[in-house]
Amino acid sequence: MSRLLGLDIGGTLSRARICADGEIVAEAEAASASLTAAGLDRASAALADLLARLPIDPDHPFDAACAGSAGNSVPGAREFLHDRLAPLTRSGIVVIVNDAMLVLPAAGLAAGVGVICGTGSIAVGTWDGREARVGGFGYLLGDEGSGYWIARAAVRALLDRRDRDVPLGDLGDRLLGAADVDSIYALQRLFYDQPHPRRWARLAPLVLDSADPAAAAITAEAAQALAGLAVSATRRLAAPPDLPVVLAGGLMGHTGLRAAVSKAIGEALPGSEVRALTEPPVAGAVRLAAAAVP
Repeated sequence: MSRLLGLDIGGTLSRARICADGEIVAEAEAASASLTAAGLDRASAALADLLARLPIDPDHPFDAACAGSAGNSVPGAREFLHDRLAPLTRSGIVVIVNDAMLVLPAAGLAAGVGVICGTGSIAVGTWDGREARVGGFGYLLGDEGSGYWIARAAVRALLDRRDRDVPLGDLGDRLLGAADVDSIYALQRLFYDQPHPRRWARLAPLVLDSADPAAAAITAEAAQALAGLAVSATRRLAAPPDLPVVLAGGLMGHTGLRAAVSKAIGEALPGSEVRALTEPPVAGAVRLAAAAVP
């Protein structure tokens, strides 16, 4: 019986899946075990908690394990995961990749481009033995089209309306209400006082759902930015323009944004099949673990 362990370690949560002979036998969730996001002590505790929630039998080790982790390139991150997962396997086979690289195998693709949009944004791709990663610079330097970017663009639009002494409109009503403030001045202060990107990214669906003309413009610009990531990844791979593109991440669950991004990619990369990820990324970790078994 083949036994495989897959982990998807994001900046907020960690997820694990055990499969035996292709069937899911257990899943678990815990806090982030990313060294970058949580630090050594909390990451160690989170990973121990995650593994403790699984039916791991020392007498039946895994054939292989795979961990897709946010921040896997920082010094010590790979060793941190390998040292804790290798003892759970028969022969020490542990595949460690960036968590964004789980999207394509989760979609059942060996080649293609994945565009991930949540709090941040990034595109990854594989083709003909090559890999590419585009964007993902974080909220201070990039993440165009992301949840944080969308919320920031909306706040900027409201500030511009204030300066031009025009009504804040539906967009203003939505953002001020969600932020629990009574004026654009208070919203501006709050943006600086509580700058964490996740705090603002959660407001992105309110912007996308607004009938305000500024919201439509922001949605269109976000879609173009995300399509641009797909184009850049395809070019860096020197791949044909009809490479399949998979849309993933929490914000791609928004129907309007997903439709706008699909349309923009279709125009920029004619012939490409654009699809939404239907499996969780942890499924990609299991598939990468299976591919590593001799």
